[in-house]
Amino acid sequence: MDDLKVATQEIVDLHVLLQAWFRGEGSENPQDILAHFAPGYEMVGAAGRRIGLDAFAGALPVLRGSRPGLVMEIEDVAIHTRLGEALLATYREVQTQGESRTERWSSALFVPGNTATGLAWSFLQETFLP
Repeated sequence: MDDLKVATQEIVDLHVLLQAWFRGEGSENPQDILAHFAPGYEMVGAAGRRIGLDAFAGALPVLRGSRPGLVMEIEDVAIHTRLGEALLATYREVQTQGESRTERWSSALFVPGNTATGLAWSFLQETFLP
């Protein structure tokens, strides 16, 4: 599979799990989500807040079922570079819940991992769209 297909599949796979988690559906085991992240994972959320893997893992139980009806869509995935075994990808994420809709651009750094796609999330930067 080429880089774009693999990255797209990993992005979609994780967001399917996250959507179900926020809706209170599917697996109740947070490890199903956490298995997608590399040790040392960090993100800068769309509002500018930095969060590491431990903090994210700690927040997951509280977030389960917190957004019933949430729909997450992934669009416009692109690969910007490959450095050795690492990939830098961008994608647009659209979230809708009832009448509320938000969009963000995300840049994700992937490294080799033990997921179905062979990729793990190492870093994520989100930026809200107006």
